[in-house]
Amino acid sequence: MSFNHKRDRIQIIAEILSNCRTPQTQTFIRRQTHLSYAMLQSYLMQLLGRQWLLPVQGDNKQAKFIITHKGQSFLEKWIELQKLTGIKDKQKLVAVQIYNKNT
Repeated sequence: MSFNHKRDRIQIIAEILSNCRTPQTQTFIRRQTHLSYAMLQSYLMQLLGRQWLLPVQGDNKQAKFIITHKGQSFLEKWIELQKLTGIKDKQKLVAVQIYNKNT
């Protein structure tokens, strides 16, 4: 991913949700999305509040996050919107590529 492109809030949310198709730690999410700890905490609180992410306990009792049905529904609609608008900018389709790679 190029860092000369500023992502919008919705794109960051879609990237987080895409990465959480399987249970993931905060560290993994932060590294994949290139967010600071403070920014990730803010997004996680929003996504948990909307019930788009669910906290789960990992094998070693480590806190992880997984996408919910509501989050999956949002992600699918966001991807469909990207396709309908015909966005050609590869940076804006990063979450689509992540999603497709994980399905």
